[in-house]
Amino acid sequence: MTGAGPSAGSRRILYVDFAPSLGGSIRSLLQVLEHLPRERYRPLALLAPGVASLPEMRALDIPIFAYDAGQGRAIRYSPAAEQVRASRTADWVRRQAILGAAWRQLSLANRLWRRTRPAMLHTAGIISAQDVHLVHMNDALPLAEPGVLAAWVRRRPSVVTVRSFAPLDSFHRLISRLPAAGVFTSAAIRDDLHRQGASFRREEVIFNAIDLQEYEAMPDRQGVRAEFGLPPDARIACVVGRLMRRKGIDVFIQALARVIPDHPDLYALVVGEEEITDIGLQAELQDLARRLGVAEHVRFCGLRRDVPRLLLASDLLSFVPTLAEPFGRVVVEAMAAGLPVVGARSGAIPDIMVEGVTGLLVPPADAEAQARAMGRILADAEMAAKMGAAGRARARAMFSIEHQVERLVVLYDAILARSAERGRSAS
Repeated sequence: MTGAGPSAGSRRILYVDFAPSLGGSIRSLLQVLEHLPRERYRPLALLAPGVASLPEMRALDIPIFAYDAGQGRAIRYSPAAEQVRASRTADWVRRQAILGAAWRQLSLANRLWRRTRPAMLHTAGIISAQDVHLVHMNDALPLAEPGVLAAWVRRRPSVVTVRSFAPLDSFHRLISRLPAAGVFTSAAIRDDLHRQGASFRREEVIFNAIDLQEYEAMPDRQGVRAEFGLPPDARIACVVGRLMRRKGIDVFIQALARVIPDHPDLYALVVGEEEITDIGLQAELQDLARRLGVAEHVRFCGLRRDVPRLLLASDLLSFVPTLAEPFGRVVVEAMAAGLPVVGARSGAIPDIMVEGVTGLLVPPADAEAQARAMGRILADAEMAAKMGAAGRARARAMFSIEHQVERLVVLYDAILARSAERGRSAS
């Protein structure tokens, strides 16, 4: 880079995300790339091969580079090494104070050499060859290692967007000081990193965005009720998300059983497919609903591509996972659909919704509290309507793609201006 710094329109930003398949981080990246002002920035992307070849990515008409960083796969060892690692002696060493610390440092060195180093060198090569001005990593700090180090080696500023909770080791805490900024999709993620000792030079909370246009359609209330065999005047409590034990759907069914005696017109749509780690959970939940006498009031919908349609036809969303969520996209989607929300008072959910304004917060794993909150909303149509309207206004104001990209552009401008100033001082 020259001392004068890049001109507007020529500033190249390399986005790095080694996620092996299309998931939340890649969907969010697609939104940013689709709406980034091309008259100001020229985006490039470094992605896993399976993601780089997606039609959605190719349709962006930007330079895309593919690299398999092995994300999601364990580092492979020789059979002899695996035998040593699994031995009783190795287990004893790991449990000792001094020897255990040495073992962890050796494991760290092995990871850096065998996985991080090749990915870092590949990323650094692209930074140099494409004359990149800013590197933006799009995943948790441990997964952003190669990009952070490549940008540092090539003396380019970098940004890390952290989207999930992840345990940090001593090396992660060290490299948190290298990026020009850390972006967190919720204050809960930022606070968790602080508790673990991470320290970024600049910090911004920028929420994930959703496509609000998907929630502008007219509600198909009768069509949805007919599809699932519900009475025309049924009220629907919706639960959306992968079927996982930590999502608290069992507690929701217990709460539903407490509410139905006072609100027999209430039915539930459970939207989502089983996670591979929780195979058999749907059968367990169906058995629970039968034992509690509410099986006729619960419909398991599986994976759906029309979640906006189902939310628009519902009367409330309940999202009370038993473990803290790093974000909670479905809460934003429900607010965009104009639904009051019963949410968990944990993780990022209190960042997204406003207690008593867009919905009600309850403790995780508390069926009685969840039932009371659902009952309050169902018993007060005026309050429910006000919460729905307030949620829709909040979604439009804070969770639009335009708002997210605007915040990122302001951050990019500030970082690149500071980088150019340093370049002039050094020249």
